[in-house]
Amino acid sequence: MQSGKIVETELFVARNTSRFVSRRDSRKVFKRTMAERTEAACLLETGASYSRRIGLKNVEGAIVFAGFKHGGFSIYHDDAPLFHFDLEGRWQRAFIDGIHDVKGLDGSIDALERPREGVAMVLRRRRLSFAEGADLDAFIRESCLKLIEDIHSGRFEPIMPPAFAKFLSPEDLLEFLEKIVSWDSSAWFKNREGYLAAYGPLPFLPPDGQNSLILQATIGHAEGVSFGLAPREEHVVRSPGELSEHLRDVRKFLGKRLSQCRGVFLGGSDLLRRPAEEVESALNAIATEFPIDPDTKGRRLTELAEDQPRLSGISTFLDDFRDPLPNSSALKSFRDLHLRRVFLGIESGDPEIRSLFGKSWTDDSLRALTANLKGNGIELSILILDAPGGLERRTSHIAKTVDLLSKLELARGDLVYLLDANEVGGETFRAALLSHGLTPAPRTFDGLSPFKQALVPFGIKMLSYSLEKQGGNLAS
Repeated sequence: MQSGKIVETELFVARNTSRFVSRRDSRKVFKRTMAERTEAACLLETGASYSRRIGLKNVEGAIVFAGFKHGGFSIYHDDAPLFHFDLEGRWQRAFIDGIHDVKGLDGSIDALERPREGVAMVLRRRRLSFAEGADLDAFIRESCLKLIEDIHSGRFEPIMPPAFAKFLSPEDLLEFLEKIVSWDSSAWFKNREGYLAAYGPLPFLPPDGQNSLILQATIGHAEGVSFGLAPREEHVVRSPGELSEHLRDVRKFLGKRLSQCRGVFLGGSDLLRRPAEEVESALNAIATEFPIDPDTKGRRLTELAEDQPRLSGISTFLDDFRDPLPNSSALKSFRDLHLRRVFLGIESGDPEIRSLFGKSWTDDSLRALTANLKGNGIELSILILDAPGGLERRTSHIAKTVDLLSKLELARGDLVYLLDANEVGGETFRAALLSHGLTPAPRTFDGLSPFKQALVPFGIKMLSYSLEKQGGNLAS
């Protein structure tokens, strides 16, 4: 390979704000030097997470990388476009013409761009219309059809990976490409039907929720009260029979995508305030339907089969700390049934600010609950809102929240996150503040720094959690 040689590689797609133009309609090209290794070439040599991989090189020197890793499959056309799929052949993420696309389980697609504004990079997320999404589905399918055609025609020369990696045979590659191209418009329509059969409105998803198997013992919001004034849904409690049917529907819908889930997130937000026998029944049903194995948490993905599930435990969410709450005996039983972490939604340590959100629990009730959880080996994650009392109550919010956190005896493994109250509650939250004569913080507001400084003496670390960045309740 001669250093500095220039080649022209066809860019598969030209993109505007409303549609995708297929390869045969667009001849936009880019130039690169052969001395600059593309992402596809690098992955073939160093992509350790891909247990089976292959390179395909055409006469112009362009390289296509294809590989299986735990729970997924990827295709890279040099540096772009690139596609990621689950093991059922459903595409999940794509990078085309500088834009990342993320497809949720419900079939919705978000386009993510990171333009520069001044000295900073900003994230812009836009939900694609149905027509745009259908065009993108068709483009990815057509790209894989073209890849099949090129392989059969002998246009590509296979490139072996390093000796320590397994070679993905052209036959196995073609077999999986056929699975991908089976996802036509009819298949995506049936996928949407499967999603609606399996799920009700998704609950608020805390950090790592998007990487979990999402199950719903209850749906909606008890007493019509939601965390941070987020959109509310009608409250429904699934009977044991309904829950079992839900679990079967979810397992059928996910198929081999289950292998991507790192744990189970069990909704809804009132579950731990339900009778203990009801919670135990739900946890038992999950363990019966899904393979919960705590030992998978510490294992490397390369040690697992490509489609092996790794559900190491169950987590749930709670934002109302009034009685009824589970006692120590109940929590021990829950722990024995794989409950490993509870996310606690605390709008503020200031009771007056909490009242704006319809919350009337006391600091003492929260402290008793956290002590009980930790005493039974259940880890905590704390979710705090940023400026929930507006600019006028910021000082009180920080001081009283730090004081409350310092009394919860948080330890290694317990996490604290700060969320933008504007993202969580949206217009409902802003309208509530204004009705009380309070000023919502601007979108550019940074409340993390004063919290981090105030928590240093207590050894507590706070992290930011952006719903916009993570996709809100999008289960991708």
